[in-house]
Amino acid sequence: MRMKILQSPSWQFAPRRWAAPADEQRRLDDKEHNLEQLRSEHPLVSRAVEVMQMGSWIAASQAQGSPWTEASAGFSGLTSVASAAWGINKLANGQSTLDRVEGLGHLALSAAYGADAVGLMRPGQAWVQQVSNPTSAVAAGCEILLGGADLVRGLREDNQARVWTGAAGILSGAALATSLVAPGATGFAQAVAIMSMAARQSVLGAR
Repeated sequence: MRMKILQSPSWQFAPRRWAAPADEQRRLDDKEHNLEQLRSEHPLVSRAVEVMQMGSWIAASQAQGSPWTEASAGFSGLTSVASAAWGINKLANGQSTLDRVEGLGHLALSAAYGADAVGLMRPGQAWVQQVSNPTSAVAAGCEILLGGADLVRGLREDNQARVWTGAAGILSGAALATSLVAPGATGFAQAVAIMSMAARQSVLGAR
């Protein structure tokens, strides 16, 4: 009898691992089981926070004039809180190094979006970029590492869903890093990040 992976609708998640545990090896050819496992590592709340982060990134870069600036600042503040909550959850309940890397990445984005919210409401403060850029760089590095781990594991296990999810994560992290190194390419970087996020959300589905 095959064990069914139960996915929590809220804060619970399956630990992210570099490879499938020994008791999972015999089921690596089961595509539905592989997809359920992947979804349990990326529950809906995690994907919702990811969508908020993407929306805040774009809104903050496009906000010009009232009331859009205030709305974007509020959205960035809300995203900061959501990112912090999920990051703390991953650090507190994570069972693997990858869980802690993900938690660190979300906390870094929380700091970045918090700084962005302040910067939108009170422009011209130099410390905003001094906080936002380094923390965004940390988040980009974490995303690339997590994506790389999923990509390598997916290739080893011939798990196409994990391969695509990992590749999308690498692209998202690389896009964020590109926008930091070359601010003039931010629009292109955001387009790449949106496509990669859409690809990952499509692979994981609505559950």
